[in-house]
Amino acid sequence: MTKLGRRQVLKVAGFAGLAAAFPPGLLEQELSTRRSGDASWLVFTPHEAAVVEEATARLIPGPDDDPAEKGHPGAREANVTRYIDTMLGALELSPPKVFAGGPFSRRAGGRRDDMATFLDLPPGAAYGWKRRLAAWSTAYRDGVAALDAACGGSFLRAGNARRDAVLAKNEGGFVAVMFGHAVEGMYSVPEYGGNHDRVGWRDIGFPGDVQPRGYTPFEVSRSDGPDRYEPSGVGKQLLALIEISNGR
Repeated sequence: MTKLGRRQVLKVAGFAGLAAAFPPGLLEQELSTRRSGDASWLVFTPHEAAVVEEATARLIPGPDDDPAEKGHPGAREANVTRYIDTMLGALELSPPKVFAGGPFSRRAGGRRDDMATFLDLPPGAAYGWKRRLAAWSTAYRDGVAALDAACGGSFLRAGNARRDAVLAKNEGGFVAVMFGHAVEGMYSVPEYGGNHDRVGWRDIGFPGDVQPRGYTPFEVSRSDGPDRYEPSGVGKQLLALIEISNGR
């Protein structure tokens, strides 16, 4: 029944992909502007957004990133980059986009959509989040620059094999941070900017928030939850680094 087990979070061997099909410089320009279009980024520059999108698509590939993922969405399909940018710029919004209201949404027939309205933060919580998000914003700015440098000046112009090798090194721990945020963007409630059209939930068979219906006693007593994800290769090493960084 496991669907997550099909993924290898990082793959050292990749495909040349679009990098070989575009003249030098054109691919970078295309990727930097593809997502910016009508949308404005709260924290990322268009280039930073493009690098994060391509990097997270290697960490959690979808069908356009790896033919083996046909039928299974990845970070790109879930709009993970939008989730990360929204998280980093959450305090720039009013109310801050930190805690979604609840318990009801209209996804299960609720009469009101509480989750569409975010909660105000008390001063102490706002201060804590300000420090946390400032640190992460710096990590992304420095991390994107480091990925570019490790790929000879541009992560976007590098082929997938080079990208994967650079990501697997997890220099400075940035890739582990980005991977954790990418997972959040895959499976969090869509109000936070990711899990577009609930693609993450659909892929693992998770019904999501089901208020006001709730769960039946049978569902609660008989379900043992999703199978544990057991990565292999570099993905296993990366998750081990995450656990070490979390003090486990």
